Amino acid sequence: MGDVGQPGLKRFVGLRGSLHNLSMNLILHITTRMEWETAVSPAAYSPPSLAAEGFIHCSTPEQVLGVANNLFHGQSGLVLLCLDEDRLDASVVYEDCYESGTKFPHIYGPINPEALLGVADFPPGADGRFALPPLVALAAAPILEFDPSPQAMIQPERVLNPIDIAEHCVFCFFQDVITALREDGRLRPIHTLYSEIGPNPVYEMEMDGRRLAVMHPGLGSAMAAGFMEEIIALGCRKFIACGGAGVLDGTLALGHVVVPDTAVRDEGASYHYLPGTAVAVASATAVAAIQNTLTRHHVPFVVGKTWTTDGVYRETKTIVARRQRAGCLTVEMETAAFCAVAQLRGVLFGQILYGGDDLTGDEWDNRSWQSRADIRQNLFQLAAEACLSL
Repeated sequence: MGDVGQPGLKRFVGLRGSLHNLSMNLILHITTRMEWETAVSPAAYSPPSLAAEGFIHCSTPEQVLGVANNLFHGQSGLVLLCLDEDRLDASVVYEDCYESGTKFPHIYGPINPEALLGVADFPPGADGRFALPPLVALAAAPILEFDPSPQAMIQPERVLNPIDIAEHCVFCFFQDVITALREDGRLRPIHTLYSEIGPNPVYEMEMDGRRLAVMHPGLGSAMAAGFMEEIIALGCRKFIACGGAGVLDGTLALGHVVVPDTAVRDEGASYHYLPGTAVAVASATAVAAIQNTLTRHHVPFVVGKTWTTDGVYRETKTIVARRQRAGCLTVEMETAAFCAVAQLRGVLFGQILYGGDDLTGDEWDNRSWQSRADIRQNLFQLAAEACLSL
């Protein structure tokens, strides 16, 4: 993407915000670089079609290659104006003006600067055909089509009725700890959530005379987000999760406690809850509560960034190195989704992780991390205490 190098509309380079905030309703306008750079008005862009036909021709990302290959095959010197439809001052009407059977977006007025996301060079290939520039293709990815509306077709509170449940809840990833607590009579089942995997019990326990909900949140961002939505609908409002994570920092010994304050969003669920920023952020109140609890018990810990990924079998050396350079201490599969759901729904969320398997060497080292019952039990107790302090 080139620097258009002039004032007004021409001040943008690439896609505005780079790839840090790409939530948009993207439409595209094909023009020549010469026409774009010689446009008269610095405040708004009005191509000849606006005067000739009363609107500016545009396409969706799915339509633009067909238009380019049909009308501009082999033509060099073209650029794509990348526009956020929602930021246009002029009206956008989807219409089929040529009886083609396809409705294209037409802008009935000039393009205001705020709507321009960037200008992308649009050269044809050796065969004369066009392909979307990589950043434009990424910006058009469906996962970035964020809708800020809190209402969806299926709302958890319409499916689940509130129950008599504690406002504090610990998401415990350690099924062995949950089993031991249940067998000791410390957990009382109060509800059951379901998925195709089977029933997922919601428990209640008492600590220091106070009620605390406990449940396993499932594995992976999608399942964790869904279960979190459902237990929020039941009535919980303050959450601490406890679990293990792979370490990306070689100084983190097995069992070392990590408190993630941000999570790299390399998964899917969080993008349906927050705009397309690079990280999701845990509640500062919850992070502080965890820190206070750990300090009170003289537990060494580090606060920092975690990497949340859906692709446990796609943690390649290249990507691991990239996440290490970005400052990630750990890798897991749920934190970003938890943070995103909490932010949209207005609840508190924080997480305690312990260093598990090691990804810092030439080979993956399991370190028998799942066999450390003592660490897992202690971490649950710390999570419960931190949660009740919220």
